[in-house]
Amino acid sequence: MSERLIMLDVPGVLYSARSAARLGGMPNTGTLRDVRYFDPIALGFLRRLFGIAGARVVVSDAWRRGTPAAILQQLDLQIEGMTPRVEGGHGAEIDAYFDAETGERAVPSAWVILSTAAPESMSAAQREHLVSVDPSEGLTVENFRQALDILGVACPSTVTPDSRVDADLRAKLRHLQQLARVAPSRFTPATNDEARTAVAH
Repeated sequence: MSERLIMLDVPGVLYSARSAARLGGMPNTGTLRDVRYFDPIALGFLRRLFGIAGARVVVSDAWRRGTPAAILQQLDLQIEGMTPRVEGGHGAEIDAYFDAETGERAVPSAWVILSTAAPESMSAAQREHLVSVDPSEGLTVENFRQALDILGVACPSTVTPDSRVDADLRAKLRHLQQLARVAPSRFTPATNDEARTAVAH
């Protein structure tokens, strides 16, 4: 099992009211044509999440039922497994997946739940791992950052400095480049003799 898992409830996370309005429909026909109705922005955030965190995805059984395997392959979700078929919603499916009572499946070191389920439908332990996704919006950048935090992974923008150059620095660089063209000798290192002469004066 991966050290990090994403427990994914697909409806409302990878497609939403917003994406349906933009793309012209919902993925509800059970055919391969459904792939075009998944929100590319939400899919991008999810792929980036498992790419950065090195996490694998466990998909909710409630969504998997009736979904062709070809759609799962097309979505390229890095699926580790599926939750078992149980009653009681996404929280109950997650409990059954980990099977905490029998200890058959170890709980990973870090895991996150991406779900539109109401927080009160989850156990207290699950709520610590929950990213509540608004089903009208789907997975957003705020959800992405929250998921990284729960997984214990630094957001990429905090790992590397901002590569953008501010306007003042850009102007100074242009000025130095112009000086280097006009008076290149000012930008070449002095020889030992020239340095001794400059010190003597």
